[in-house]
Amino acid sequence: MEKDWKSYGGTAYFGCPDQFSLSKSVLEDIRPKIFDTKAGQYVAPAVPTVPAGEDVTGAICALSGTVDAMKVVYVVTTHKPAQALEPEATKTTAYAFDVKSAAPPVTKELQPPTPDLKLAEAKEWKLFATASGVAWLNAFTDGHVAVSAPRTVVLSNIDLTPAWNDPESGRVWQDVLAFQRNTEPGKTSGAELRRTTGEAVYQNNDISTVDAELSDGPDKLVKITHWDSYNPPVVSTMFFDLNSKAVIKIGDSDHVSGGGLVATLSDGKLFVDGRDSDTSQFGFGVWNLRDQKWDLLKNRDDAKKLSISKLAFFEDHLYITNDGGTHSVIALPATDPVASNWSVRPFGRISGWTLVCDGETAAAAGADCKEIVMVQDQDGHYPGPWF
Repeated sequence: MEKDWKSYGGTAYFGCPDQFSLSKSVLEDIRPKIFDTKAGQYVAPAVPTVPAGEDVTGAICALSGTVDAMKVVYVVTTHKPAQALEPEATKTTAYAFDVKSAAPPVTKELQPPTPDLKLAEAKEWKLFATASGVAWLNAFTDGHVAVSAPRTVVLSNIDLTPAWNDPESGRVWQDVLAFQRNTEPGKTSGAELRRTTGEAVYQNNDISTVDAELSDGPDKLVKITHWDSYNPPVVSTMFFDLNSKAVIKIGDSDHVSGGGLVATLSDGKLFVDGRDSDTSQFGFGVWNLRDQKWDLLKNRDDAKKLSISKLAFFEDHLYITNDGGTHSVIALPATDPVASNWSVRPFGRISGWTLVCDGETAAAAGADCKEIVMVQDQDGHYPGPWF
């Protein structure tokens, strides 16, 4: 795996940086390489061919759809020099390519939605992948402020038309976008979650930050840091279920103490680690979303007594790095170690494959993986080794 790899839509890829790139060779520079989970190799989708007489000045790209219907969308700026009676001209065009077919791309020249707006400076543009289309941020200006509403525009991955927009700049994940929003005038906290179709699914005036989407198989949770009404106020962490459109209950509460918690979703289990949070009274545990119970739970005091520098969780296996640099593995529901070391540590899933960290460095050195490899399923399951 390349160092700048990313996961999206049930596969892995590299390329397509979020920020707009200014370069004449930009279309090759940013071109994505997408892992074909069926063939087991990376493929490079086609790149746009600009009309004769136009020079590429910059571009940005993002993926859209899912692993079985993946698309790549480019937004390209071009310049046409003045010729005879024709003045010079600049143009912004979107292209949508079907990754798995040779069908010609859908193309559309992009224009501001209203006459009082014009395209903002391209260097401010960002483009993000979503299941329904690409989210284009910071696209427009009214000439008075650098970027004007709508600050987020979602372009349909079917025909590149603006499917919906929002006046604010959003944080964007595959299945959800988050916007700063409060129904109490003058209050700076608060956020709204919208699905990639534009549907508003949750709003809360006391949200501090929307932190991440946790997605694994059918489960899709949004991790949220929330201000609780105490004097003085304290923060807690909530998890919003995009399927049920509700905050999930963990134990006897829908909040976990503190902010800045580590959270991992794997095989219907939610791992939460509050040990390194200065605002948390929580230790660590594994909450079973199906059975609605703790498969493992350590309170704050007991967790702090353990000489642990790092915890990682994947498919009922808890990988422990101790302060002295030693390692162990617990396979739930048992709590005794099944291994006193590991050379590989699986940590994520894409369609039919498991991502494995090989040769993890010490915690003091950043706990980086010397190499990330993909192991193909056998009989529908990760074949190991587990450690």
